[in-house]
Formats: sequence, C-alpha cells, structure tokens
Amino acid sequence: MTSPLGENIQREWDNEPLSDELWDALEAKKSNQATGLAMLTDLASGGSALAMMYLGHACVTDNGQASLVLGEEWLKRSADAGSIEGRLQLAVHYQRQERWTDAEAELRALVAQDYAPGMYALGHLLYARHSGQKSVSEAIRYLKLAKAAGHLPATGLLSWIYRKEKFGLRGRVISHWHCAAKIPSAIWYLWRYPNSDRLRRG
Repeated sequence: MTSPLGENIQREWDNEPLSDELWDALEAKKSNQATGLAMLTDLASGGSALAMMYLGHACVTDNGQASLVLGEEWLKRSADAGSIEGRLQLAVHYQRQERWTDAEAELRALVAQDYAPGMYALGHLLYARHSGQKSVSEAIRYLKLAKAAGHLPATGLLSWIYRKEKFGLRGRVISHWHCAAKIPSAIWYLWRYPNSDRLRRG
C-alpha cells in the first residue's frame, strides 16, 4: 500500500521516536489550536526535529510578525537537527518573504543532501532569479540533477526552458523529447502516488 505521505516525510516519521505523541499533538491541533501548539512546543523543546518543523510551519503561516519570527527559529532548529522537511519549509518561508539569498542557501544545502525537490526548487529559483540576472545554464544544471533523480516537474521545466530560451531547433527537439518522456511516469504517479517527492514542487 502506498504511503499517503511523500517519501522523505514518511522516512522522517518512521525515524521519529516520539511519533505517537507527535500524531496526538497534530490531531489535538485540529480541534484546539492552542492545545495542539502547546503539545508541539513541548515535543519540539524536547528535541523532536519533526515537531520543530510542524510547529515552525504553523507559526510562519499564522501571518503575525511575532509568529513569523518564532516560526522561522523553529524551522532553523529543525533544519539544524537534520530534518530535510524542516529545511525545505525554511526555504519556502524565505521565498515568501522574498529573501532570495537566504532561500538559495537553504536550497543549496538540500542539493548537498541529494534531495530532488530541493534541486528542482533551486533550478527554478536560479531561472526566475528574482534578485538579479537569471542563470539559464546553472538552472539547467540543477534541473538535470533533479530529472536524473526522477523528479517530474524538473523535466517539465527543462522542456519549457529549452523551448523558450535561445537553443534554436535543437532546443525545440529537446523540449518535445522531455515532454514526451515525462507523460507515462507523470500519469502513473498522479494516479498511484500523488504525494510522491517525484511530483513535489516545494
């Protein structure tokens, strides 16, 4: 049976020694926000990297300035404790804040951990390059790494870049090849495993 979670987050749950307590905290949060957050805080303070991630994510999506600061701190602590999920959520938070240099640093750390969605997100960031001149060649480099790791949106973005940038006829051929090669795997994963990291954009 396929996990309802992505491969990495499932791995982190499998390695979480306080998984039962963490599950209880997340369930409690659904019915009583304050109680759930208090339980998450206890678990995070006790060293659970996954609890730090969930607590940090809850805080940074709360929209209050104090919550943003607190949430960012918990996400940093989660990443420092080894959580790939925590580091990815920290990068996403930085992008929401338009702190592109900070986001790039976290995504490069995810690339060093061989995490394909991080490779894709870094390639996308370098191509969009909100904070300066975009780097097509560097974006392609990381997107190719993500594609080699089986990441399907990376294949789609590569196709787009080869079609839109100045690669001429060769680029259009490569673009169509990437599109055609992606379709069977995309259909299978969307049907059987829609939460797979192979489909994850951020």
